[in-house]
Amino acid sequence: MKKRTIAFIAVPVVVAGAVTAVVLTTGRPAPPAGAGQAATNTAQVSVRDLSRTETMNGVIAYRDERDLPSAKGGIVTMLAGVGETVKSGGVLMRVDERPVVLLNGTIPAYRDLGPGITDGPDVAQLEEALVNLGYGKKSSTYPDAHWNSVTTTALKKYQEDVGAVIDGTASLGDIVFTPGDVRIAKRNTTVGAPVVPGQAVVTASSTERLVTVDLDPVNRDLVTVGAAVKVEPPSGDKLDGTIEEVGTALEADADGKQVYKLKVKLADAAAAGDNVALAPVTVRYTTVVAQQALTVPVAAVVGVPGGGYAVDVLPPQGGPAVRTPVELGAWGDGFVVVTGGVQAGDKVEVPK
Repeated sequence: MKKRTIAFIAVPVVVAGAVTAVVLTTGRPAPPAGAGQAATNTAQVSVRDLSRTETMNGVIAYRDERDLPSAKGGIVTMLAGVGETVKSGGVLMRVDERPVVLLNGTIPAYRDLGPGITDGPDVAQLEEALVNLGYGKKSSTYPDAHWNSVTTTALKKYQEDVGAVIDGTASLGDIVFTPGDVRIAKRNTTVGAPVVPGQAVVTASSTERLVTVDLDPVNRDLVTVGAAVKVEPPSGDKLDGTIEEVGTALEADADGKQVYKLKVKLADAAAAGDNVALAPVTVRYTTVVAQQALTVPVAAVVGVPGGGYAVDVLPPQGGPAVRTPVELGAWGDGFVVVTGGVQAGDKVEVPK
């Protein structure tokens, strides 16, 4: 997909390009309207808030992609398919026809679990996962970090239902703990192939979707964490989103350009539809660039010889417009912030 960055327009370029003919004939006061001079409208210098909507291109991806290795060796006899969601308690793969199951937990499996082992948080984690699947009952003393007969009974019932050897023990490699359900993004081996301990068997991700955007460094200060955005997937729907993270380190994009990574969380990820991994989306972000600032229409600004900008101010008592120097600030909504020899209520000329 061809990447696009946020589309920004520098006011000096727009202004200068719009008034080239005027720049060559500047004076103070401005020349009166006459033959060969464009007709003008007038606008009032006013105090207002300015906002600007920027358009960014991104992709919908799945969060937290990582490799899941096997902790046992053997022949792969079953493997979850690409795009499949494996929930806690589900079979991730079979090695030598023994199931390797997925259970929710944040502590990676690092030892054999069974009767007689020392107490530990991994024991409590296994008991918690089994209780959440309906194997065993929660009480004031269970789950805990101690393996007892209640733990063994719960594990045996689960092993029977999942087609494992019913021995009340969980050898290293029988269980893969992940913080939540996973989606299979890639198979790194095939059914029938041998695997060795530590080999990455599948690449998986969270089932939660988010939008990633490559953000041009010059626009880094215009976006803020927590700000609302609109996300438009290929379906044309408009989904609500929130800027969740703005990268602090530059990274190379697909074209080798240095960018910041912007992450957007969808309010309703399911609304994006199925099979949208890496689908292109448009992200629209509206930001307030000035509050209660003195402004004029962008089209009212003219360039002056040697640099700088001005507006043609109409005297309240009538007569020709006076070219008045101004300094430009933020812009948005077709207006630009000005400071200098103008005040609220002044009338300025705006070329038609």
